[in-house]
Amino acid sequence: MTAPRADSTQPPPAAPRARSGAGGPRPAEVVLVKVSPERILQGAWYRMPLLGLGYLAGYLRSRGVAVAIVDAMFDGLGLGETVAAVTARAPRVVGFTAMTHEVSRAAQVAQEIRRAVPGAQTVIGGPHVTALPRRTLEEYEVFDFAVFGEGEETLFELVEALRTGAWDFGGIEGLAWRLGGKDGEIVVNERRPWIENLDGLPPPAWDLYGPSDVYQIFASRGCPYQCIFCMRVLGERVRFRSPGNVVDEMERVVDRYRPRQIDVSDETWTLRHKWVHEVCDEIIGRGLHEKVRWFANGRVNTVNEDLLRRMREAGCFRIGYGIESGNDEILERAQKGTTVRQIEEAVAATKRAGLEIEAFYILGFPGETRRAALDTIRLAARLNTTTAAFGIMAPYPGTRVAEMAARGEGGYRILSNDWSDCDKHLGNALELETLSRRELERLQARAYLWFYLRNLRLWDLACFLWEKRRAIWKIAGKMMGLGRV
Repeated sequence: MTAPRADSTQPPPAAPRARSGAGGPRPAEVVLVKVSPERILQGAWYRMPLLGLGYLAGYLRSRGVAVAIVDAMFDGLGLGETVAAVTARAPRVVGFTAMTHEVSRAAQVAQEIRRAVPGAQTVIGGPHVTALPRRTLEEYEVFDFAVFGEGEETLFELVEALRTGAWDFGGIEGLAWRLGGKDGEIVVNERRPWIENLDGLPPPAWDLYGPSDVYQIFASRGCPYQCIFCMRVLGERVRFRSPGNVVDEMERVVDRYRPRQIDVSDETWTLRHKWVHEVCDEIIGRGLHEKVRWFANGRVNTVNEDLLRRMREAGCFRIGYGIESGNDEILERAQKGTTVRQIEEAVAATKRAGLEIEAFYILGFPGETRRAALDTIRLAARLNTTTAAFGIMAPYPGTRVAEMAARGEGGYRILSNDWSDCDKHLGNALELETLSRRELERLQARAYLWFYLRNLRLWDLACFLWEKRRAIWKIAGKMMGLGRV
């Protein structure tokens, strides 16, 4: 049966409502879904409640919408289990969030849900859709609507239009939709302005998840830098929450859920030093530094030892740096705005301050040679941070790298147009004239081995290999020509 589509004249029939037995899932008007990867990769990276769905659910619920979350990544659900969890709630609207490498999987799950609940309207949001709203609806007709940009207000206005039967979507900013049914014209509305008053947003609906050891917080949204591999999904102008509002949320999470850790998921937490000091003062003033430890992302050109020590006093135990490359020419080409010397000084200051360090690197920048890639591997080993992650460049939509790859610039060759291959660790999207895909993958494997072996961290290597064993098995199979293992 083909499900009804958004139509300006003929609304679809209402979705059937589920019978909720004792202890069973309650019916919900809206179900928000995060799909999991294929079964072999479940648990390969990390699992924690997804902040984006938490914010959407919190906003909808604050405005009287009955909402549920099915986070298959967090709960380790397969395809059938995800579909069953959604359909048990008999939703009228099913909203998906997806990064680029997840969008095809989301469409697969949406198709199965549509068969089970034919009256439900399907909505797709997230980074991929924000970059390509029209193309996403063109490629995946299973989705009725696409929400691009910040989704809280747009999704609520869409739900209101659907529940009232108005079927007037033209004035909803940040929405793409089909006019007149399945084969109708795709309309992309005006982009919605960024939310200015982040303090006015209700807190994430963490109670719709099961318990977790780790919870996320956004203290700001946006990034002002122009790195060619990033699309700045939350905008280029940074909007900060007030220190008291940030710590109110931390305190609420700590008191209710007793987590082991809080991840401050801002793109760059260390941009405004006075603000960071004020947040840290607030944390210490409330005694939260003695109750929970927290992690934040920094930038090597935005930190100093004084700031890092204050963060440490306030309970921060680890900071993440996007180092990217160990070659100054590559860093300049990437428009990173940093140098190798700044990297070395920031890492040294961070270690003196007593913080652990997560370091992130990318192999495959425009025109990169084997020698430049080896500079990155040697720098990573020399820095000897707490952890290191080595990705291979992926042409994420909305980035300068994607534009270059499409035009064949920077020595890039596109190997696959399958969105599932647009993944820095498990993909197969790009290679360079100077570095074949197989050579990039060999360098990636060498980087991990050299990072641990050069520093005689044999136990850490063993733990890394065991924790990532499923992903490593898939990568190894791909390198050996076994295809999708």
